[in-house]
Amino acid sequence: MPLREELRGIGGRIVNHFDTGGDAPFIIYQYLPDQEWFVRRDMRELCLWLEAETRRVACVAISLADLFWRALEDSGFLDELVGQERAAGSPEALRDVYAAVGEILREPPTLPDRVIVEVGDCDERTAVFLYRAGALYPAYRTSTLLDDLRGRLSRPVTLMYPGRLVGEYGLSFMDRTEPTFGYRALIVPREAPS
Repeated sequence: MPLREELRGIGGRIVNHFDTGGDAPFIIYQYLPDQEWFVRRDMRELCLWLEAETRRVACVAISLADLFWRALEDSGFLDELVGQERAAGSPEALRDVYAAVGEILREPPTLPDRVIVEVGDCDERTAVFLYRAGALYPAYRTSTLLDDLRGRLSRPVTLMYPGRLVGEYGLSFMDRTEPTFGYRALIVPREAPS
């Protein structure tokens, strides 16, 4: 099965970075949330393409959902937060729970700290893929994650972004938030569903 055109473009940018140098590309692969399973397949196919002998790029795929749950467990507040979410009787109470979750993800070790640890001792010629970002909704915005990683991770990073593209540069996380226009990454929309 041939690689989707948009994935070939992402892969080309990653390979070009390793072959010619320059700043590591930060890329957002935007898709509608109901395309999650297709995108996970896309990511596996792109990793296989990158890892082929002719390109020799190692890939590390990091589940943001796994890091999210690990952070909550490590905080010692997981059971309490789940109880508060179940007992929340109003949108305001739910917002308070989500705000608390966001604070946990911003406390050391922060979510970006946890991503850095996952990359760990990877080979220099390694591309990073972040997926299952929807688990962060609505407690944590992915723009915060990418901004922090940009200054700390000198490898290509591709975020699998569940949301809607608004205009050329706006992103609505999970297709539920007001669009954010401040992403400092190349936005590559996933074309029509397959």
